Amino acid sequence: MSETIISVAASADTHHTPERATVQLTLGFEGPERQPVFEKTRELHAAMSESLRALHDPIADAVTRWSADQMSVWGQRPWSQDGAQLPPVYHATTTVRARFRDFSELATWLDSVAFRDGVTVASVEWSLTSSTRSRLQTDAQKTAIVTARSKAQSYAEALGLSNLRPIAVADPGMLGDDTGAGPGMGVARFAAHEMAKSSGGGPLDLTPADVVISASIEARFAATA
Repeated sequence: MSETIISVAASADTHHTPERATVQLTLGFEGPERQPVFEKTRELHAAMSESLRALHDPIADAVTRWSADQMSVWGQRPWSQDGAQLPPVYHATTTVRARFRDFSELATWLDSVAFRDGVTVASVEWSLTSSTRSRLQTDAQKTAIVTARSKAQSYAEALGLSNLRPIAVADPGMLGDDTGAGPGMGVARFAAHEMAKSSGGGPLDLTPADVVISASIEARFAATA
């Protein structure tokens, strides 16, 4: 009995409320003298580090981990619109990152630091724990396989075939057809300009969208009458 080969691609998404938030701050100043610029940035760096250290203690544990990069200091001589070289301008910058599990503490902390001179909130990245991400990835893959079989069954029935036998299931591109992307990373982001004070004057209003976990697969079936 001859078989008809049916190849399909399918995908599925799962959604979950974020469990972690990783915030990145850029700290820095600029000015006409090197030492004052360096000192102001160093003091701000120390203040940010101390505030995160307090949230990283074993009791509160609002912050699961944090890091601070070394400071970069440099000078440059800008040019005027008339083509004249102006006096030197000195810059000092550093980056601080922290991963929060307590979003209420995150909002309070950001409210206290985001509008300070020298602080730029570069981004807040929302994510899941490894165990949750792995579980949801498995769920999405299973759903994608069910969708692929249903899709292939519809093709088979349209051809007057009723029996469907799976031959192969693979990640995108592994069956020779580059049909799409692989699993989704499960990260949601928003930038500094998306943060706003709440209307009641309380902490920053942080309302992240669900993290989306995606799975895409390819499948091949043999169909017979």
